[in-house]
Amino acid sequence: MTFMHIGKDFVPPDVEGKVTGDAKYAEDFRREGMVFARLLTSPMPSARIVSIDASAALRMDGVVGI
Repeated sequence: MTFMHIGKDFVPPDVEGKVTGDAKYAEDFRREGMVFARLLTSPMPSARIVSIDASAALRMDGVVGI
């Protein structure tokens, strides 16, 4: 281990992009056919699902499956 950076200014190489808004993050990239998932957890601990009526949700634009 060297101590050549102690006591010296250090500017991370990505700081300019972050400050100006030009930095790209994983969330910024889209591919054709890309879909997103969302996980909903039960507000009731240890609850068991008896039935789900997903028909209204499946009719919504952009919903691929449930």
